[in-house]
Amino acid sequence: MPTPGTPLQIGTMEVTGRLYKSATSETRASDDGYVTNDLLDFYRPMVAAGTPLIVTGNLFVSRQGKSAGRQAGIDTDDKIDGLAAWARLAHSGGTKLVAQLNHGGRQMAKAAPGERIVSASDVREPMYGCKPSPLRRDELPGFVDSFVRAAGRAVAAGMDGLQIHAAHGYLLSQFLTPHTNRRNDDYGGSLENRARLLLDVMAAVRAEVGDRFPILVKMNGTDDLPYRRACTTSELIRVARWLQDLGADAIEISRGHYESWPGMVQGNYRGFVYNSVTRGPLASSSRVRKAAMLAVGPVVERVAGRLRPPTEGFNLDSAAQFTEVLSIPVICVGGFHTKQGIEQAIGSGKVDAVSAARAFIADPHLYRNVVSHPTRNRPVCGYCNICIASFSTTRIDCGSEDIRTLRDANVRRLSADELSIAPAERVPTAPS
Repeated sequence: MPTPGTPLQIGTMEVTGRLYKSATSETRASDDGYVTNDLLDFYRPMVAAGTPLIVTGNLFVSRQGKSAGRQAGIDTDDKIDGLAAWARLAHSGGTKLVAQLNHGGRQMAKAAPGERIVSASDVREPMYGCKPSPLRRDELPGFVDSFVRAAGRAVAAGMDGLQIHAAHGYLLSQFLTPHTNRRNDDYGGSLENRARLLLDVMAAVRAEVGDRFPILVKMNGTDDLPYRRACTTSELIRVARWLQDLGADAIEISRGHYESWPGMVQGNYRGFVYNSVTRGPLASSSRVRKAAMLAVGPVVERVAGRLRPPTEGFNLDSAAQFTEVLSIPVICVGGFHTKQGIEQAIGSGKVDAVSAARAFIADPHLYRNVVSHPTRNRPVCGYCNICIASFSTTRIDCGSEDIRTLRDANVRRLSADELSIAPAERVPTAPS
């Protein structure tokens, strides 16, 4: 029976364990998307703890696709040096680093200067309130090319693999979902048409990087869009099989769009709306919109807590359906934070590996604490979700002061040995 410390083969990449750091929007890059020392320091203790695989926060593949503040990018060649420093940090501790490639689509507060917010169709995004422009048919080849060029930069930077982000209601996910894709051309309508852009990206990226460079894909197991035309789990499984046929090496299963809240980030929500509006992604909204959200926030938070209470492994059942039909590894993210829950999920055979994001923010030594030498009084994520509520404006950190204090004490205690594996590198935040 596999355990969190059992190696796993993902394409040509042998990973030393089965508990991974899933992608997180770090809000620690420079304003224009360059890797900074602050970004590297976020991952340094995770590498020190022997985390087998880390997926970067979503890297924007084009200026148009930049969806958040201080988001790292992979859209230009002059960002390769910073990305290479990130890869060297990971490799200094034996960690594999996978670059997550993404375009935000309609899920952004405002467009980059000179750009417009785009999607499959002009369906308004309710969280941000923006109405996107549909991508024109003649723009789609350039969109695919942005992923291809980004993939080439991941190889040049010494990354160990890449992950195409087709989950969470970002642009590729928007094309898959009938609610957000109401096109009447050959990229809308049937599942085959709605999946066409993702499959175009997959095929072109595989051709660019060759057969031996690992490609992972992040997908929803469920769109979690009640009363809207969602992509069903059975449809998503069909898409995963097509991706496997085109050369995908692993699938990571998550859930939801931004408008699926609170389903996408199940947990505790006290202060979620307040933090999103005052120090998070909604801080740039209009004064009227912010005032309205603050007025209804306490009620919305209480209802959300009743509808979607904290649950460990809340995507496990849908991920298991992918495992049944795919021959490539299936990774599941969704609320994992305890040693028992992680071991049970991996040992159950429902998935090949599990990943976590919020739990690693609370405890960057999570892998070591699950697999080998638990730290006494280790911090355990309480899923307050303040880290999620604060992204794009405030650098990502644990929202719990008690957990943050305990975690930082543990990091300092280890700094003389494990945390000295790689000295802090001076990474330029802009081209000279």
